[in-house]
Amino acid sequence: MKPKYLPKRRTYTELGNFLKDARNRLYDENIGRVPHVEHIAKQLGVTTSFVYQVEQGKRKPKDSNFGRWASVYGVRYAELWKCLGFIPMDLVATLKEEPAATPADPFSQLTEDEKSELLLFLDYMRWKIARQAS
Repeated sequence: MKPKYLPKRRTYTELGNFLKDARNRLYDENIGRVPHVEHIAKQLGVTTSFVYQVEQGKRKPKDSNFGRWASVYGVRYAELWKCLGFIPMDLVATLKEEPAATPADPFSQLTEDEKSELLLFLDYMRWKIARQAS
């Protein structure tokens, strides 16, 4: 008996094409050519068939492993998510953070030793500039 409702299998063709293109742009100095899928699979710690399926758009890596996939393929982490049409929540959290306030006077945080070294450096730079001007 055939089930009435078959869920449509989601394809990840944009992600797969993106990763395949990224691998073809890679050049590994150790092996002297574009790395094969077997080499990529070994670096990721997954099976070769899984990497093939991901590059063909049939499967996707776990969300928690996207950082590792991005580093092996030499792409940005956010670009992988963009292929899926999502923005990762950890990136959203960093966008909400307030930038740290910078002090009005950057020299106020220097120690006395650092100030004396800085004055010596400034004297040297003034001498060098005056020498070049004459």
